[in-house]
Amino acid sequence: MELHPQDYDDLMHGQSMVEIWRRSDHAAAVAAELMRLHGGTVPMSELLWAGAEAFLPRQWKAGRAAEPAVAAAEVYERWRRLHERRLRRQMEADGKS
Repeated sequence: MELHPQDYDDLMHGQSMVEIWRRSDHAAAVAAELMRLHGGTVPMSELLWAGAEAFLPRQWKAGRAAEPAVAAAEVYERWRRLHERRLRRQMEADGKS
């Protein structure tokens, strides 16, 4: 994957929007809420957290991010739908074998 030189520098020195968001209070609150939604002490899947990182940092930087509980609920719902779709496909594939 080719990155723009500025993007590469930002990633290497921890100044990317995602990295800055990860260190924010908003990200910590979203993570805590996602853990609660996902079962408390059960570690979040990387895909669940990747869903949060996919769109929340831009919204946060622009000052338009939803409150952490609302943002986490949106991310969790998207992840749940993807997870259920993946399970259905797997069951269908297993049934055809």
